[in-house]
Amino acid sequence: MNERKTSVIGNWGNRVKMILMAMIAEINITVMNVVNIFFVSRYLGTDGTAAYEVVMPCITVVCALIALGYNGLQAVCYKDYGAKDFEAFERHKNAGYTWMIIAVTALTILYGVFKAPVLDLLGANDGSQALAQLSEECYTAFLLFYLLQSIFSLASCFMFLENRRQLLIANLILYGCLLTGNTVVAMYRPSMFAFMMMNGISLIIADLYMILYCLIARSQSKRMAFSAINLRLMDLRETFFTGLPDFMEYGFVALLYFVENHYILSRFSESLVAGIGVFEAIDNLPEVLCVGFCFLVTGTLGTSVGGIIGASSRSEVDEAEEKLDHAAKRLTRSAVLLSLMMTTTLILTARPLVEIFMSEEDAAAANCAVLLTISCAIGFVFYMLNSELVCYYKVVGAYIPAHIIFFSEALLFPLGFKLMLGELFGVTGFCMGGAAGEIAVFLLNLCIVWLAKGRFPLKIRDFRMDKYLQRTVQKYTNSEV
Repeated sequence: MNERKTSVIGNWGNRVKMILMAMIAEINITVMNVVNIFFVSRYLGTDGTAAYEVVMPCITVVCALIALGYNGLQAVCYKDYGAKDFEAFERHKNAGYTWMIIAVTALTILYGVFKAPVLDLLGANDGSQALAQLSEECYTAFLLFYLLQSIFSLASCFMFLENRRQLLIANLILYGCLLTGNTVVAMYRPSMFAFMMMNGISLIIADLYMILYCLIARSQSKRMAFSAINLRLMDLRETFFTGLPDFMEYGFVALLYFVENHYILSRFSESLVAGIGVFEAIDNLPEVLCVGFCFLVTGTLGTSVGGIIGASSRSEVDEAEEKLDHAAKRLTRSAVLLSLMMTTTLILTARPLVEIFMSEEDAAAANCAVLLTISCAIGFVFYMLNSELVCYYKVVGAYIPAHIIFFSEALLFPLGFKLMLGELFGVTGFCMGGAAGEIAVFLLNLCIVWLAKGRFPLKIRDFRMDKYLQRTVQKYTNSEV
């Protein structure tokens, strides 16, 4: 009994450790964003925070490219790794590195050549002179490290396989340099360009550490190393289509930021754009929780669906389906419990959290950030449930419903409700549009499951999407035959 109990504890410990390491591998951009907004808002005020938010659509487009490569390569190369097909692993990995460098370099050059018209399109010149100058400084500094960020993100993806200790060290180096550099800048000469350049300097140091590790410990780092240029599009095809949904989601978010910023600048004032920027930093707290939960959902439900695929008799299929239902029930309960805890925390700490980022008295910006945080808290339960469902859609190959949800959740519903409620109720309505959007996405999910099932879902097993599940099982069965 004691041995069994120790084994269970050990399994849970390993699972928690893997989730934590997966979060570390994925959240470096999130952490850097929080650090940036903290120092900019504290030392450059609402003008600086608004300028950072104005440039955010361009940053998000680059993040979309990185997400395409990161998520696509993760799925494809991890499959190669699990199958021990290391020749395919190397081909896919090197093609991913090669084309990511080409794509991000090309986009950076385009941003540099068309800097003035892009800044004008973003709305940098629609506010004060200070907003225009700070936006230009932020935009220029970011041009210098988009490529560095893409290399770090891809390397982190591969380090998770065999070099998790080095993954942790590389991230600690990145965050340590970023915090130290920004603190020095804040003490001596705060400026937008200097704060943003600390991102590039920190990434250079972290990337150099990974390169030196690859050179010194070649046998231990061969999975993460970029070993050859590979321009073959066939080796990129599966990566591209696998990562495309994540790219589209980031693209929708970039468009949402773009329209939101223009609407705020034309309808209200630029200080509210600063409030949105502060909220985006606070929003990373629940987002990190959701990232870890989605990792657990994909792994748990993916394993359960694999049990159905591997079943050889009707009784084994029934048993595997029961395990899938049980796993989904446990995950859903966990989602509701965790999200309610986060909701309570966000509502109780909304104003203190905003005050951490905002050093000067700007009641309009602060109230906007508080309202957005409360709106996030109200919709977070639905956000977690929507995330669980879309993860399951991808597991069973329900890609059309997944794309519909990505589009609706990232752009259509939040933008529509924010603009509609903003016109009806002003700033308060605009801020509450986020919660309304998440509720609407959950209702859309119910409709999707209703159509797939043929009746309104009342039990967990009704969400199983049997049509897609059976199609997935049949696909794998046919491939084995």
